[in-house]
Amino acid sequence: MIYKTNKCQTTLTDEHLKELSKDSRADFLHVLDNVIFINRLISPNRKYAKDLERDELGRIKVDIVNPHILEDTDYFRPAALHFEEHGSYTNLPPNSHPRSEFYRFWKEEARRCREGYVRESDGEWIPGDYYYYLNYSPILLSKMSGKYQITSRVEGFPKFWDGSYLYYHYMEQARHMGKHTNCLKCRGRGYSFEGASLLGKVFILGDRDEDSRKNQAAFAIANEKEFLIKDGILNKFMDNINWCAKHTPWPRNRLKDSLDNMTWTMGYKDKSTQQIKGTENEVSGVSLKNDPQKARGKRACRIEWEEFGKFPHVLTAWQIARPSVEDGGVAFGQMNGFGTGGTLGADFVAAEAMFYGPEGYNILSLPNVFDLGTDGTSRCSFFHGEYLNRNLCYDKEGNSDVIKALLETFTKREKIKFGSADPNTIIQEKAESPIFPQEAIMRREGSIFPVMDLKEHLADAAVDVNKFTAAHYVGDLYHTGEGEMKWRINHDIFPIREYPLKDQLHKRGAIEIFQMPIKNHEGLIPWLRYIAGGDTYDDDYSITDSLGSVFIFDRFTDRIVAEYTGRPATANEFYEIVLRLVRYYNALLNYENNKKGLFTYFMHKHMINYLAETPQILRDMEYIKDPRMYGNKMYGTPASKSISSWGRRLQADWMRDVAVGESDTYIDEKTGEEVERVPLMNLQKIRSLGYISEAIAWNPDGNFDRVDAMTQVMILREQLMKFDAKESVQRVKTKAKDDFFARMDKYTQTAQRYNLQKNYASSFGN
Repeated sequence: MIYKTNKCQTTLTDEHLKELSKDSRADFLHVLDNVIFINRLISPNRKYAKDLERDELGRIKVDIVNPHILEDTDYFRPAALHFEEHGSYTNLPPNSHPRSEFYRFWKEEARRCREGYVRESDGEWIPGDYYYYLNYSPILLSKMSGKYQITSRVEGFPKFWDGSYLYYHYMEQARHMGKHTNCLKCRGRGYSFEGASLLGKVFILGDRDEDSRKNQAAFAIANEKEFLIKDGILNKFMDNINWCAKHTPWPRNRLKDSLDNMTWTMGYKDKSTQQIKGTENEVSGVSLKNDPQKARGKRACRIEWEEFGKFPHVLTAWQIARPSVEDGGVAFGQMNGFGTGGTLGADFVAAEAMFYGPEGYNILSLPNVFDLGTDGTSRCSFFHGEYLNRNLCYDKEGNSDVIKALLETFTKREKIKFGSADPNTIIQEKAESPIFPQEAIMRREGSIFPVMDLKEHLADAAVDVNKFTAAHYVGDLYHTGEGEMKWRINHDIFPIREYPLKDQLHKRGAIEIFQMPIKNHEGLIPWLRYIAGGDTYDDDYSITDSLGSVFIFDRFTDRIVAEYTGRPATANEFYEIVLRLVRYYNALLNYENNKKGLFTYFMHKHMINYLAETPQILRDMEYIKDPRMYGNKMYGTPASKSISSWGRRLQADWMRDVAVGESDTYIDEKTGEEVERVPLMNLQKIRSLGYISEAIAWNPDGNFDRVDAMTQVMILREQLMKFDAKESVQRVKTKAKDDFFARMDKYTQTAQRYNLQKNYASSFGN
C-alpha cells in the first residue's frame, strides 16, 4: 500500500499503478498530492458526524470543503424505503381529520420536506430540499445486469450520494446567508433531476416553512427552449409533480398545466362561486433566446438556470434577474446555476467567470480546494468532480471511493488518448468528466494560443494580484502649453483587468503603464521603438460587453509596456485617450480601419502622422487585393477573417518565443555556482491580466477586444521586421517630412506645416 486512506477507499497498491502508463501514473499521483479536496476525501483522519460541532438546533455544522464520513444514510430515506417495499408511502388508511395518524404522517412529511430532517443521536441532518428529492422524486438510475454487465436505465428513488449531500448543504448555507449558488460539474450526476425536484417541491409544498406554502413562484431559465423541455428540467419537473399527484394526498389540482407553454399553476376554481382556490403556486419556463432582458422581473423564491455552459450573455441575464430575488443585496429567493464543461464556442466563458468570481454575483463562495495546486486561499463556487459518485465507485452509505474512481478515469483517458485520431476527443472527455475545475473549462475546439502556459502564468499572478500589479502605473495623461505629454497618477480611476467584464456600469477603465517610455541620450524617444495597436469603435453607446482597446509595444524588448482598455462616455473621449497614449510613447499606431471614427479624429487634430499606413505585407501576402486605397482605407488594417486569423497566429508565435534579455545561466545565491536557466517565454512577461484572460478564453464566437488590438500590434511588428531597421527608420522619417503635409492638404484646408503640437494643445487647454 502506497497511501494510507480511510475505509471508504480502495486500497491503493503497486499493482494498481502498474496498470497505468508512466505518464498517467505520474498524473494520478500528482492529483492525489496536489488537490486538497481529494486529499481530504481519502485521508485516514476524516471525521464522523459524532465528532463535529453542533448548532443551537442540535445539527452538525457541515464543512462542505472538508467532508466527514457518512453513516446509516438510509435513516433519511424512510418514505422511499417504505414505498420500495410496499408500493405506497404509508399503510395507514386515508383520513383527512387533523388528529388522524394519516393526516399527522403527511403533515410531518411536508415539514421534513420544508425544514429538513435531523438524526438526534449524532446530529447528522439533511436540508428539506434533499429530503424531498430522496423520498419524493423518482429518477432514472443506471443498473448493471447480465453476464456482460450491460447498463440500463430504470426508474427508482435517488441513492444517497455524498456529492449531492454536499451540494444541498451548499445551497442551504447560501440560503441562510442571503446568497445564490453556482456549480461547475461533471456530466451524468443528476443535476437536472435535482433542479426539477427543487421546482416540484415549491409547486406542491411551497418554500421553506408553513407560512410560505402558498403563492410561491419558481422559474427555470435557459437560453433555448429545447434545454428545458426536450429531456430537460421541465420534463423531469412534470414527471415529479405527476408522481406526487398519484401517490400523495398533497395538492394536485392545477389551474394551468402546459409543457408547450411552460407554465403551471396549482389550484382550482370553486364550482359554485368560480373563485380561484388552492395554493396558487406557480412554475414557469423562460427561454431567453440571446435576449438577457427577458430575465427581468421574474420575482420568485427560486430560479434554476439550466446548462450554464451553453448560455450566451448569462452574466448580463443573471445580474438583470437579481433584483427579482433580492432586497437590498440580500437574497430572499435563491438562484442556482449549474453547467458542464466541454461546450463549443464562447458560452462557457461566462460560466467560468462566475465560478472563479462568485462574490461579484452574490454567489456563496468557497475556498478553492478543488483545483490542482491551489492552497485554498482563493475563492470559487461549488465543484462536483468525476471522482464523486462515479457509478459503482461508492459504498452503500454514499461515500465516494475516490481512489477507484480516479484509477478508472485515468484508465479511460489512456484508451481515448491512444485509440482516437482526433485530439479533441480527449479534450472533450476531460471537460465532461473533469477531475479539477480547470479541466471542466477546456473547450473542444483547439485554440491557437498556448492556453495551458497562459493559465499557469495567470495562476501565478493570481496568488497575489496586488503584488503582481504593484509596479504598474495607473492614471491619465495631460498636455502642457508647450505641447508635451505628461503623466500623472490618478487614484480615482481603475483599469479593467478582468475578462469577461463583470460590471456593465463601470466601463471607463484607465491607462495602465507597465514600463515608462525610455529616451535616448538626446532625451528623445526613438521613432519606431514603440508601436501601438488598437481595436476601436464608433458608437458612443453599446449594451454589449464591447470595449475599445489599445496596446503600446516596445520593439526593443518585445514586450507590452502600456494598455488602455475601456469604454468612456463618448467615442471621441476614447480617441483622445488613444492619441495621448501614442504621443506619450511617440508610437506608430496600427488600428482596425473598418471603423473610421478614429481616423477622422486624428485628422481633425492634425495627428495623422501617428497612424500607420496600411501595411504593405498585407498586399504581399494577398490579404488585400485592391491597390486603390484612399482616405481612412490608406491607414490601419481591415479586420477581415483571414487577417484576424493571421494576427492571432503571430500573437501565439510571439508568446512562445524566448523573452528578450533572458540569459542562458544565472548564479545560484546559495552555492555561488553558475546554473543553466530555463528560458522564459514572452507570455511569461505579459503584465496585462485582461489580455492573458482573453487569450485563454478566445474562441470564434466571442468578443475579444484586447486580442484584436494585439493583432494590430503584431501585424505592424511583422511589417517592420521585414525591412532593415535603419532603412525602415529612414523611410518613415522621409515620408513624414516630405509627404505628410502634402497629404494633409487633401483632407483639411486648415492644416499647417508648422506648430502642429501647439495647435493641438491649445485646442484643449491644460
